[in-house]
Amino acid sequence: MNRWLTILLALTAAPLFAEPSAPTWEETVGVSPEAVARYTAPGNPERYKALILGLKTPREELGEPSVGLRIPVRSFPNGREEVVLHAEEGWLSEDMMKLRGVRVRVETFNEAGTLTSTLWADEASVDREAELAVAKGHVKIVRDGDTLTGNGALADFGSEYVKVIQSAQIETERLKGADLTKRGMF
Repeated sequence: MNRWLTILLALTAAPLFAEPSAPTWEETVGVSPEAVARYTAPGNPERYKALILGLKTPREELGEPSVGLRIPVRSFPNGREEVVLHAEEGWLSEDMMKLRGVRVRVETFNEAGTLTSTLWADEASVDREAELAVAKGHVKIVRDGDTLTGNGALADFGSEYVKVIQSAQIETERLKGADLTKRGMF
């Protein structure tokens, strides 16, 4: 009986002398790694090659632009628009699946129709079928209180992934002041 009492006492007291566990990501940064993944998701540049080459064509060679374009890129099964592209000036391919735009704004909505994110770009090329976009010049993305800025971007509307190519900076209140650029995420 004494032996069982000793074992029970040892098991009860062991946690009192154990090393404290390391703080979790959520405790130190404020959000889960999954929430940060949209800033660090890998992008395969080959998927964007045709769009990048399309941006190299001088606009003068594209003909007269349409003014004030608004085109849905992706919709929910209920028919509500999920991703909508706006361009002050734009050129559409004959099948209307590829667009080149100047002063572009891409808005993303949830199923209830509430705006969840906005991407602005000086100029962009979009493939509606592949749900991909490439932007050049200044870009700015706002989502959930985070603002990501820089020059040039790759975007995958299907996975809600945006990678700023150069001079990326992020302003966020959710990450308790963590500097993501020093963590190697950009």
